[in-house]
Amino acid sequence: MTAAVLVVRMTTAQVLGFRRLLSLGALALLPGVIIYLSTARASDTSRLETFADVTVGLFFSVVLPVVTLILSASALGDERRDQTLSFIVLRPLRRSTIAAAKITGAIVAAGAVVTLGALGLGIAMGLRHGDWGYAVPLIVGGWIAVIAYSALFTPLGYLTERATLAGLAFAFLWEGAVAGSVPALASLSPWRIGFSAFVDLAPVEIRSIDLSFALGNVVPGTFGALAKALVILAYGVLLTTWILRRRDLA
Repeated sequence: MTAAVLVVRMTTAQVLGFRRLLSLGALALLPGVIIYLSTARASDTSRLETFADVTVGLFFSVVLPVVTLILSASALGDERRDQTLSFIVLRPLRRSTIAAAKITGAIVAAGAVVTLGALGLGIAMGLRHGDWGYAVPLIVGGWIAVIAYSALFTPLGYLTERATLAGLAFAFLWEGAVAGSVPALASLSPWRIGFSAFVDLAPVEIRSIDLSFALGNVVPGTFGALAKALVILAYGVLLTTWILRRRDLA
């Protein structure tokens, strides 16, 4: 096992403890529970509209950023607070390798929780609506958003002890108020990037609903969404590498 892989595994285990898994897992499953309980007697059209509202208003815009923020901010933030980062940087590893491994560990941890939520939402829709084609698009869109969020929140967690507050301000003020009101800025919203991949892969009936309130000017497309997330990831690795080089960590 290479040192970089070991750092990824250690980071995943570090940020995703048992208590966090229970609490964040419950949060991730909440959208599926809501769909299952609230659409038992709904018509197909009403059920689809409720699914779209919950998917946008809770799963993508709340669960995704909150889960990823809590886990990603801990990837380097916990190391800084516990003064254990020096044990990693003293290994024969480049700062860029450490940065990439830390962000990757955060992605794996957050992606696991998001997958749980996506499966719950997809299964609920399958049981109530009879269409089992939503789970995989939700997982793909969720992971794409997680990649982008992790690249932003991992260095943020190291830079400030108030990363949670700053991250929530970004998610709810910038993405919710600003990007939600100005369609031209929607492409700078990680959850909207992931949502565009979901819309591209989901059963075509989802497009019968007006989703412009969520997408803004973002065009549905899986590969385009993945490309945007990977660009953000590259910048996140570069920023984290710069931080690790600029500070005396050893």
